[in-house]
Amino acid sequence: MTKIGLKTKITGIVSVLKKDGKIHLAKCIEENWNKTAFEYSKQLNFWRPKKAMESELESAFAAELERLEFDAMSKEEILFSLKKRRILQTAPHLGLTEGPRMLCINWLGSLGVPEKEFYVVGMFSGIPFSNRSRPGRINRKKEAINLFPSTMQDALVYRAKIPPKIEEKLNTLPVKLTKFLPQAVPGASYTKWALQACQHTERRILNKNNLVYIDINEVVANYLVQVLRNSAHVFHKIFFDPKIRKQFMSVFPREIMFYTPVLNGKYEDMENMFFGDEGSQSLKGKNKEISLGNPEILIEEIQSGWVCPSLLLTFIALSFLNQFKCFGSFAQVEYLPVYQEKLARLPFMKIFKIESIMTSNLTTGVFPDGIDTFPADLIIHGENLKQKENWLFGELLLPIRSSLIGSYFTGDQRQNGNK
Repeated sequence: MTKIGLKTKITGIVSVLKKDGKIHLAKCIEENWNKTAFEYSKQLNFWRPKKAMESELESAFAAELERLEFDAMSKEEILFSLKKRRILQTAPHLGLTEGPRMLCINWLGSLGVPEKEFYVVGMFSGIPFSNRSRPGRINRKKEAINLFPSTMQDALVYRAKIPPKIEEKLNTLPVKLTKFLPQAVPGASYTKWALQACQHTERRILNKNNLVYIDINEVVANYLVQVLRNSAHVFHKIFFDPKIRKQFMSVFPREIMFYTPVLNGKYEDMENMFFGDEGSQSLKGKNKEISLGNPEILIEEIQSGWVCPSLLLTFIALSFLNQFKCFGSFAQVEYLPVYQEKLARLPFMKIFKIESIMTSNLTTGVFPDGIDTFPADLIIHGENLKQKENWLFGELLLPIRSSLIGSYFTGDQRQNGNK
């Protein structure tokens, strides 16, 4: 396709997005479609935070790296890079194998990262296994092998355990793929196993050893356990100071604060937890209630894994309190500016200079020469990824035109189930 032809098609996409009110997504595309993938990635990977990372967040990142068994030297190098660069890829959901779009996203996001730095992917585990990303499956073009029983299809991925009899299913997979998977021990952490597997395969496919995959919900949970004990911290005030909580709820009415696993008979499920009605001293879900009268009650719930931090809590901690520049897909570039605008209205958040944070950092697309490029298939068939740093960003966007236009998040209105 000629550049003029590409421009015409991109202009059409931008026009529809603007008409639909997706102004941030439209702007990202309009301003960057004509840049090469490498140029755009270099631009994305430039960021100069104005304040130091909170020690509690650094400790939380360290705990997650230890959980994932990074050696001491690697852990220190990754932490140093995180503190300095303050950049995270936050588009992907946590799963064992990714699909074509998330592979392209990680290729694009990592292109502009210097070899001595780290491209850290904060995968989101606050989703059910029934999520459209299929986090409990070996995702392939022609088939997807489900590793979880029907009783767990709506279970929360966060803190999930590897199911029994998984070895029987893994034994049906080609050796070329299973050699990249750590040993699966029933009852052990599924997220740890999935993150290590995803990291191994994508390091191999993208030929990069500086890719690091972590569970960002684990990080934020570890962080909250620490800061909620500090009465001067803003998160402590949001949860335990009635006056501050009332202000927070005035701009975030009925906002999800946590996800929690529940058991419906033999079926595992998840539900959302919100602040109770004004005057209430609790978090409430359909089947669960947590008192906010004593901070240790909520802290124990988080520490034990009975609640998982929500999307809003995650980005308050990362973007707005610790100045992380978070790369995201087409939904994130719309909802993160909405969070920003609402938080900036709160008097108790003024000291954090919310307005200065970059919130629309679009990474999305699929490879023009391989719209059905699944990481698992590349490994199984021994194929090399077709990639060109001089592809225009607009070329990566054209194959997902319908997804861009149909994305669910316009302003703060959720329309369907994509993240």
